[in-house]
Amino acid sequence: MFATLRLIALAGAATALVILGCSDPESNPIVPPSPFREGIRLESPTSDVTLAPQDKPYLIDTNYVIPQGVTVTVQPGTEIMVAGLFWIDVQGKIVAQGTAGSPIIFTSAHTSPDLGQWRGFKLHNQAEGSEFRHCIFTYGAYFDSDTLTPIGRDAQNYKGMLAINNSSPTIEHCIVTQNQNNAVFITNSASRPVIRYNIFTRNDASGVRADSSVFPQDLDISYNCISDNSAPAFIMTNDNPDTVAGTRRIFGDPTTVNVNLDSCDSHFNIDILPLFVDPAEDLQTRFANYELQSCSPCVDAGPVGTDPDPDGTRADMGAKPYAQAAGELRGRLETNLSAGVYRMSCDVVIPPGVTVVIGEGAKIEATGLFNFEVYGKLLVEGTANSPVELCACQTANQDFVGGLLFLDRGDEPSILRNFILNDFNRVTVNKAGVRFEDCEFNTGFLGGAQVATGTTALDSAVVFDECIFTDVGAWAVQVLSSSVIISNSRIFGSRGQGITMNNVGNGVQIFNTVVEACSVTTLSMEDFCSPLIVNNTFVGGGYYGIHMRQNCNPTLLNNIVAHCGRYGVFAEQSSLPFIDYCDIWNNGLRDTNPANYMPATLDVGASISQDPQFSDNAYRLAAASPCVNSGHPDSQYNDPDGSRNDIGAWGGPGAGAVGRGMIQRLMAQR
Repeated sequence: MFATLRLIALAGAATALVILGCSDPESNPIVPPSPFREGIRLESPTSDVTLAPQDKPYLIDTNYVIPQGVTVTVQPGTEIMVAGLFWIDVQGKIVAQGTAGSPIIFTSAHTSPDLGQWRGFKLHNQAEGSEFRHCIFTYGAYFDSDTLTPIGRDAQNYKGMLAINNSSPTIEHCIVTQNQNNAVFITNSASRPVIRYNIFTRNDASGVRADSSVFPQDLDISYNCISDNSAPAFIMTNDNPDTVAGTRRIFGDPTTVNVNLDSCDSHFNIDILPLFVDPAEDLQTRFANYELQSCSPCVDAGPVGTDPDPDGTRADMGAKPYAQAAGELRGRLETNLSAGVYRMSCDVVIPPGVTVVIGEGAKIEATGLFNFEVYGKLLVEGTANSPVELCACQTANQDFVGGLLFLDRGDEPSILRNFILNDFNRVTVNKAGVRFEDCEFNTGFLGGAQVATGTTALDSAVVFDECIFTDVGAWAVQVLSSSVIISNSRIFGSRGQGITMNNVGNGVQIFNTVVEACSVTTLSMEDFCSPLIVNNTFVGGGYYGIHMRQNCNPTLLNNIVAHCGRYGVFAEQSSLPFIDYCDIWNNGLRDTNPANYMPATLDVGASISQDPQFSDNAYRLAAASPCVNSGHPDSQYNDPDGSRNDIGAWGGPGAGAVGRGMIQRLMAQR
């Protein structure tokens, strides 16, 4: 009852307010809010004028016409906004020269900006070339489908934010984004624009469009980023590939790579996302941050030795160049690094033909999942007391670095000595002959080192000598159709395989190496692998010590295989190992019927199956070990002190000094 009465009372009060409020419409007029921001109104000039930045933007609310013979100069930091479907009609000349720190903004006056809220620039000043540098153009280029009215028909000749008709403007270091039509539209064969170092992105048409009156060979359009527009980057009626001759378009078709090794067309225009810090789409342009991220492909993408940025580096694309801090590494690296801490803010690339030396004591901290890519040659010259380190940057809350990538572009192989890689994704070696000496690889997420050079010739082997792999992912070393030599190394804690290989022929040799505590297998091979495995210790494979399948015929000599979950040596699918003077002991821990060999009929030569009696966690042998002086009796296998070979990783000539003559004799014995 009370609720009903309250509702009736409220309804009566509301009715009275409405009646009273409407009784005198002149006393309380309702003024709708303006859809436009406040500004300083501009009228078309009749003589030269300079527009300097003010406390409010300039406002255009009708067509702004710059007549022939008149120059409008716009100073850095000025903002000009347009309220409605109007043009900035340049029949004379406009010089809008911003700076990297104070670009000029041309945008919509709407409080809620959107594409196509104003028309754009008509540039049809044949005699005088306008200039735009460090300018930002947004929310214009209205797409006019009207072809019946004079305004609509005229608009068909100006279908872009910067519409060039019988004109030759210079457009450099500008950003054209969030517009409803093309960023740049060119018509008339007399047009000769210069368009360089710009970013045209997120426009609802093409980056650059030219009609049939324009010939691409007459245009200077180079070093631009034209990406993520709703239509192809370039649409030019007269730029057609010759399918018979196999030629490609002048603009837009990737035919080469630029200085950053990114794909580009013949004029070094790229079609890759520019990576702004915060473009603030659908907000007023003044709130956007069009600075480039460190990994932007637009950074240092300009020509070598021409038009450098204010800091002396190669030209960046866009209105706001990237400022590289002291000690920051990103992009091309062409200088040596000495002792000190460096911050790696993006992928680092050593380009072809360049050799970079990293001296002892250098530490490189990566702020993201970035790779150190080597196309040229890398020389890491750490020492035991002062190694070189690459790791994730903890102060930037980064957990992993991408890793190392070695590619073959004809340079000499890289050499890394006393190098530590921590908390990484993986190392990829596609370059034959790379050497890792006294290196550590700790906590690899995907894996340790993947070698895929395409050659199994031993004289082109990738070498791991005295290296350590700890807590790596699916494998510590993965060898794919390649040649690898592993010596005096230690692998611990792989979450899959310790060492794995596929289709390597005779191209892999492993000496004096300890592989332990791998979740699946300490040594695995598949598809026509015949590696030489001499004086190693394989301990604690979750399933197998040494597993081979699909026509693998390894040589196993003077090795210890112990404490594996199922089989010590497992050969299947037409695989047959040569086994001699090994100690295969205490395997099959997961099985009720333990087995050191599978099949049990394998010929194991003079091998034994006894407790090797390790003296420490490095798997050295105790003095009373049955493996002492029990390896191959030939003197070429003797220990460094001249005594007979000890079975396991601590026996034999050691340090990878196994000669080629011994390899040939072993092959002959088989």
